[in-house]
Amino acid sequence: AHTTRSTVVSSACMAARNLCSSLTQQMDSVDCDKLNIILDVMDHYRDDLDVIEQSSGALFALCTSSKNLGQIPEDKSIFTIIIESLQKHPHSVELYRCCIGLLWSFSSISGRVEEFVPNLVPLLLKSLDMFEKDDEMIDLAVNALLILSKGGFQSVLAMLKHETFIDSIISCMFKFIDTPRSHSIQTGCCDILSNLALDNYLRADMCARGGTSRIIMALNHFCHDHLVVCTALFALANLISGADVEILRGSEISKTIVKSMQSHPINLTVQVRGASALWVLSSRNEVFKERIVQYGGAQVVSEAMTRFVASETMQSKGSIALWSLAVHRSLKAQVGQSAVCVVNGLAAHVCSEKLCEECVGAIKCLSIDEKTKKLLGENDALDLIFSAMCLYSENATIQQSALAALSNLSVDVNANQVLRISSDDLDTITNGMRTHPKVKDIQESAIIVLRNFTCSPSNCLILQQDAHLPGLIRSAVVNFNDSFQGRAEDLLQVLPLLNQ
Repeated sequence: AHTTRSTVVSSACMAARNLCSSLTQQMDSVDCDKLNIILDVMDHYRDDLDVIEQSSGALFALCTSSKNLGQIPEDKSIFTIIIESLQKHPHSVELYRCCIGLLWSFSSISGRVEEFVPNLVPLLLKSLDMFEKDDEMIDLAVNALLILSKGGFQSVLAMLKHETFIDSIISCMFKFIDTPRSHSIQTGCCDILSNLALDNYLRADMCARGGTSRIIMALNHFCHDHLVVCTALFALANLISGADVEILRGSEISKTIVKSMQSHPINLTVQVRGASALWVLSSRNEVFKERIVQYGGAQVVSEAMTRFVASETMQSKGSIALWSLAVHRSLKAQVGQSAVCVVNGLAAHVCSEKLCEECVGAIKCLSIDEKTKKLLGENDALDLIFSAMCLYSENATIQQSALAALSNLSVDVNANQVLRISSDDLDTITNGMRTHPKVKDIQESAIIVLRNFTCSPSNCLILQQDAHLPGLIRSAVVNFNDSFQGRAEDLLQVLPLLNQ
């Protein structure tokens, strides 16, 4: 009614702001007409600092006093009004305070925010400096930037064009480590770094700027806050895949990840992300494998897999982590103590082809150690390996890993014993050879296993009943012009004698 009188409008906005701020109970939603009225005022009085401060304050108070913002009036560009208001009045702390809150409120529900990212980012970065002692405003700004970082590839590129962006986020993590809202700031910053780490160049750059160090610091400081730990572990797994190994070696990253998992044993997300981070870290350098096992990482992963045996994701991440650790020859025996959880995971999820690949691959690696062989045998690993081969006969990866595991498990050198097989077991092996005639690793592993079986008289009786076996062996020799270290010739010489 009095939009032409700035003093009246300013007073009315102040009254509306005070009214919304004094509500003892949140409203269910914001009336779109009320939004339109305040937006009209902001749009009409962009040059009047007093009015724009009071109207933006009223709008922010209206938003925070409502449970649901409802439908944004897209015909009025909220972001354009906010951006232009801040650009016209760059020194108004009060205006920045209200507008940053509005950006956080509307960014999460607007479908048009991406197109404004290039203009919004510098304003939000400026607010990080302007409110460096106000953790509430920093929290709002960080979470607004987090929303923008989830906007897609073009949004991320627009953010990375600002050379100080990464440094500003890392600086926030350093400054706000022990304030009332620091946990929210830390999680937001961790998520932003993870969203921006698009390739190994950016990961290495973030690590060099102190990104991984700050994430590790957050993990240590908030080790009992499962939300911070979940977010930090996810970001850490992303960044360390491209980080400088020497920088990582100088940190206590292995110990920190293991400690985080130990602090939250019944939190599935923490265990999954921790196992994933350990796998990525162990793949970077042999020294990390040693440190992880030294701090009890293999045991922690094993306990998590046992506790969450029904979770396919946990079994997947855990099996890969243990597999990676067991690659180190001197650690095979120690990691092998956790082999039972891999077998149990395979048994629980044998219908998952992807998980079968990972579990059978882990068993192949673990089965080299003599003590682990016995442990695997006592827990029905052989039956599960044959089951996986039958279920996924077309999967070359599973066939090769299973046959390699069988070649390890079929002979007990210390006890001078050979695995006794059934005709069904033999059919499973020959079916793999028949299905993958051009895969040398499968043919070679199968011939090794079959040659091992001939050391047992009972196995020989079963081998001689398969009339097609000599043909399969000859085909492998011809296809690869290889006698596989004489084993194929040995088999071909033995099989006729068995038939006689």
